[in-house]
Amino acid sequence: MTRIADSGLLIALIDRLDSHHAWAVGIIEVEEPPFFVCEPVCAEVAAVLGTAAPLLQMLQRGDLRLAFSLENEASSIQKLTWKYRDQPMALADACVVRMSELYPVCQVFTVDRKDFTVYRRSGNKTIPCRFP
Repeated sequence: MTRIADSGLLIALIDRLDSHHAWAVGIIEVEEPPFFVCEPVCAEVAAVLGTAAPLLQMLQRGDLRLAFSLENEASSIQKLTWKYRDQPMALADACVVRMSELYPVCQVFTVDRKDFTVYRRSGNKTIPCRFP
């Protein structure tokens, strides 16, 4: 099974003051790396935390794996953002949804229950998610 990390998991893991920190640490202790990520998720995490250093360390250790090309998937991402135009979809979220389509036997680790219970992959299929 492919494990896909959304921004919330990584922010909670790195920020010890985050309300979901214990959940994120528990996930990392149980699930075997690597967690697949996309560059928009990494950029979002770095922007929220104010540094990319922890993410770069995780990439170098092999805990995270960049497994998505926004350039190759731009058309699909555009369709997703259009589909969810009534609730503006973040670029990182659109990429995670698309990754769940590209890696159909997956689990998305996210704190974003509000959006990821609404989003659908491959038309109308729910996205397998793990929430706190």
